[in-house]
Amino acid sequence: MNLNIIASVGKLQSTALFMLVVSLGFSQNPITNAKGVSDPHVRVFNDTIYLFSGHDSSPEDKLWDMKDWRVFSSTNLLDWKHVQTISPEDNYMDDTSIDCWASDAATRNGNYYFYFSDKKRGIGVMTANHPTGPYVDALGKPLVSPMHDPTIFIDDDKNKTPYIVYGDKSDAYYIAELNGDMISVAETPKPITINGEAWEKAPKWMDKNYLFKHKGTYYLSWGRDYAISKNIYGPYECVGSVGNGHYLDEFAHGSFFWWKGQFYHVWCYYLENGFKFRETIITYCHFDDDGNIVTDTGFLDKHFSNGVGQYDAAWDKIEAEWYYGISPHIKKQGNRENGFVLTDIKDGSWIKYANVNFNNNEKFEASINGVKGKGILEIRAGNLNGPILGTISIKRKKNTDTATQQLISCGINNANGKKDVYFKFIGDKKFEIQLDCFTFKGESLIVN
Repeated sequence: MNLNIIASVGKLQSTALFMLVVSLGFSQNPITNAKGVSDPHVRVFNDTIYLFSGHDSSPEDKLWDMKDWRVFSSTNLLDWKHVQTISPEDNYMDDTSIDCWASDAATRNGNYYFYFSDKKRGIGVMTANHPTGPYVDALGKPLVSPMHDPTIFIDDDKNKTPYIVYGDKSDAYYIAELNGDMISVAETPKPITINGEAWEKAPKWMDKNYLFKHKGTYYLSWGRDYAISKNIYGPYECVGSVGNGHYLDEFAHGSFFWWKGQFYHVWCYYLENGFKFRETIITYCHFDDDGNIVTDTGFLDKHFSNGVGQYDAAWDKIEAEWYYGISPHIKKQGNRENGFVLTDIKDGSWIKYANVNFNNNEKFEASINGVKGKGILEIRAGNLNGPILGTISIKRKKNTDTATQQLISCGINNANGKKDVYFKFIGDKKFEIQLDCFTFKGESLIVN
């Protein structure tokens, strides 16, 4: 074969490989193209997302062979970069340890703290001056022992009080306030009482908790279930499952996080029964009108491999609550059974859907209700003042009430390639609507 042809083929293969790697770097499920990402805790530091994870060493492992921890970062939910490997060589654990179980991270006073499990023997802490490290052992011994799988929670009180939660059902989940130095406990750890069927039915080994707070209520989760309390120390009352399907079961070690006004749930699952090798997936998450957690497995049913933070204009329907960014005053309302809508959309409101992939789309249609006053929806590309793709005048139809669903539509111009799409709302003082869903497909929108 001609050497030039060989070189050309090689170049094409390299290009194809590069494109494959690039595409795998984008948001999808699993969340990254790295393998064996387990026990995910996501923290947002300085407007960057950090994924602190365990590392299952091999798809053929049957013993939880975990030799280090991994840190990934992203600024857009799409591109996840492996930025650090934390080794047991750098702390009090044995240099050849395979017991690098679940971890978490926190920040305070400009410093960063990494909390790690040495199997069930105890939890240590390492410090750094940057989220990516390098991390060094702060104590040379466990912070608390025995038990494992820490969550670090910083309350929203005036002192920003930090806590550590850890343990499993064979004994209890324990909680202790941390001192301001983040490397010592301010009190003797206390067992947490959890009441209810979901905890009673949980297996004895149930570990890997996660704790967060929403509107004055503490949410303590494990597997796919959770409980709530108005007191951080409990007792906690079981609510039940956050969702169904997509490996949401007792093995679903995970966490929740906020990003640009959106709520997300990440968790890991075993690829094959009997083997200790996991991957981590992500989806949108919501609170219903009663404050219950609703993990959006419906999104995963339709768009599992696509992942969050990017959209295809060819989809039959894009739910409004799958947004990427939003005006602070807009709210989600609804429930698991009937779905969700975005409410309190008024003059000056905006909603962002990042990385919408267009292919000569010519029509936009949306389902709205609760229409008051008169307004305009501008569909803009790139930013709030970017090129206008389409414009729609909005007012309530005659002889209808505010609860009546309306379909609004317009033509779309210059809709090619991948664009950030902004919905910009302009209206009079009375203007207000609710947005249910929309499509760029060019066919009549079917609303369930």
